[in-house]
Amino acid sequence: MSAQWRIEIRLGDGHAPLRSVLVEADTEVDALRQVLAEAERDHVAAEELLLDGQEEVFSRTEVQDGHVEHQAQA
Repeated sequence: MSAQWRIEIRLGDGHAPLRSVLVEADTEVDALRQVLAEAERDHVAAEELLLDGQEEVFSRTEVQDGHVEHQAQA
């Protein structure tokens, strides 16, 4: 029979949770596995976003550099 589990990840005593997740699972171990899998997906998505963001920044920088060069030639 499944139950709801509240899993909170904290750094040290007295700190607010970095992550607080309510999951439904049969056992505590299954609940922890679900939270870990979600954290892994979030980590991969964050890495992809970081790379996409860096590409965007580089693209804007290149465009701005080209714009500055173009104005200097005019």
